[in-house]
Amino acid sequence: MILLLIPMMVLLVLAIGGGAWRLGVDWLPLTQTGLIYHGALMVNGFFATLISCERCVAYGDRRAWLVPLCGILASVSLWWAPALAPPLYGLLAAGMTGLSWLLWRRQPQDFTLLLVLACGSLLLANLYWWWLGGIAPVVLRAWLVFLVLTIAAERLELSRLLPRPLWARRAFMGLSGLLLLAPWLPSGRLWLGLALILLALWLWRFDIARKTIRTSGLPRYVAACLLSGYGWLALSGGLWLSGAMADMALHGVMLGFVMAMVFGHAPVIVPALLNIRCYYHALLYLPLLVLQLGLVARPWWPQVSAHLTSLAVVGFVLGFMAIQLRGQWRLQ
Repeated sequence: MILLLIPMMVLLVLAIGGGAWRLGVDWLPLTQTGLIYHGALMVNGFFATLISCERCVAYGDRRAWLVPLCGILASVSLWWAPALAPPLYGLLAAGMTGLSWLLWRRQPQDFTLLLVLACGSLLLANLYWWWLGGIAPVVLRAWLVFLVLTIAAERLELSRLLPRPLWARRAFMGLSGLLLLAPWLPSGRLWLGLALILLALWLWRFDIARKTIRTSGLPRYVAACLLSGYGWLALSGGLWLSGAMADMALHGVMLGFVMAMVFGHAPVIVPALLNIRCYYHALLYLPLLVLQLGLVARPWWPQVSAHLTSLAVVGFVLGFMAIQLRGQWRLQ
């Protein structure tokens, strides 16, 4: 697991560097490949590969680790044989779909079914990319659906013990279906925007974060990350609906929602994957704040935004690692 985390961190830095280049900031010596495949590196190279590692741990079979290995090989191939990347990313998505289906068979619940369907969205997107020979808007939207639905399903799992009316469960499954279909429907941008807004409202209303934000320590920090992410998800949905600020709509989901979810879930998931104790420090709020500032600046000061969002992500990774190492050192 640790051996795979190292190349994934490198891919994350390269993906962030490619995004910064697009906004005119050359803070990382980067080849043209990192610029062209910024989205593929971020979604498939980092997020999908990382999520597949989580599925491997849950499944408990060493052979399953061939799935994230496909993600690493696909990302590396972008530099030397880019034509190999789409089919290898397709294998990554197919393996994730298979693992998720096997986990659903073990635990047939709504949230495990949605994880299977989310991976199916990634698989269709990567196969369509392979077939087209390029990354079309529908591929980008299906990638977003994979990330948003995966996170929403995990939030459904974590808050499943909260009392909620029957119609709320049905509404969530209906919204999930709309989200899955949205990229492939005529006027897919409009359907995607509507689905994102409604899903954000559902999460804001029924997620346990509304309760834990009134606590302290790590639970309150996680809730702050989640609630800020739901706000960006709703805003991005509104931008998709209006057709305005397409770049902001895309990155409002990718950075404002997805990255905030990473900030919030990492202190819980990473220690569980590595079988270590989790340590928390209030300094983790700082990268979250910088991320918000960077997103707000994006439409008007893109270079400032590039610096701030890059600093937020890199600062979170380094800060989180430092907090864990400090905690482990004090324990000894």
